[in-house]
Amino acid sequence: MNALFRHRSGAAAPSSRPAAEDRAELAALREMAPRPGAPRLSPARHAELEAHLMNAVNDTAATSGTAKPVSAATSGTVKPVKSRSALGRPSGFGRLTPGRSMSLGVAAAVVAATVAGFAVTGSSGQTAVAAPAPLKVESSRATVPLATVAKRAAALAGSDGAARRGTHRREWAMGMWDDGKHEPEQVPVTESRDRYNADGSGEAQDIEDGRVVHRTRLPAGSWEKSASYVGTPPTTVAGLAGYLAKENPDIRGSAYWTVDSVEALLREWTPGPAQTAAIDGLLAAQPGLRAIGPVRDRAGRQGQAYAADFKGTVRWTIILDEHTGRVLGTELSSIRTDPKMRLEPGDVEQYDAYLD
Repeated sequence: MNALFRHRSGAAAPSSRPAAEDRAELAALREMAPRPGAPRLSPARHAELEAHLMNAVNDTAATSGTAKPVSAATSGTVKPVKSRSALGRPSGFGRLTPGRSMSLGVAAAVVAATVAGFAVTGSSGQTAVAAPAPLKVESSRATVPLATVAKRAAALAGSDGAARRGTHRREWAMGMWDDGKHEPEQVPVTESRDRYNADGSGEAQDIEDGRVVHRTRLPAGSWEKSASYVGTPPTTVAGLAGYLAKENPDIRGSAYWTVDSVEALLREWTPGPAQTAAIDGLLAAQPGLRAIGPVRDRAGRQGQAYAADFKGTVRWTIILDEHTGRVLGTELSSIRTDPKMRLEPGDVEQYDAYLD
């Protein structure tokens, strides 16, 4: 594998560990992404391989002393962890900070783990899908200012409904290499539903064609071990800003990283009306978040899209229900030609549709 993680400076991360350890990590990755038609990994085996790779990341971070600790889901469900790298693109293993030294195997995992996760999540009959087209603005409908949507959400903040641990979402992500030799990997769209109880126990479900095809029971304490945002999200704009900043201080004054943090939150929580109002209020306070216009999301629902760019390279788009302020989806896309990643402007790199 020639896939390499790029630091903020653009340099490839060096490897300071023995080649044997690199080979062991790569072997684990290959097992996590079996060939088409091969049987699925059992949840226990996937969890074992994931733990092995995560330990390698943590060992490297401890040695370098420059990286924040990372976390991984401890359940046996097979799902990618799609947080951002310093370049603003999906990363397989938590937020990767500039300066982290990583072995070749772990570097490969950064760009391959999303593919590995999706490849074994679906049934063996699932096939790869082409990258989705960019969202299309529907000129027949009016653009609604974000401030207006936030006011509507605030008016509904007292409605019944509390925030719930877990999500129901449909997701897709592109597996990418940065050696300029490989086309981005096309992977299946997946749908999942996770729910947790007060004691941290719960159930994770894989869904195909509206049917639950796989269930994983999660023991008490699973939520506390796996979630980044353990406590219930606040219901005020200031409270939510501080809550998100504990995980990512970069949201201060950055529309892009604010959307990024909201996306991370929505991978763990289903907001109630009060949290939705706080999210929309926080988004409306970001001067760098501009209206794109009315669109239909990946689930066919009407919404209003708003976007923020990162250094002329990538764009986060968030889609809101214009009547309630509910977040319908988030999308990450390229906004310039990237020969190493084989990307063109408008290429969608990732999307999530939040279904309930």
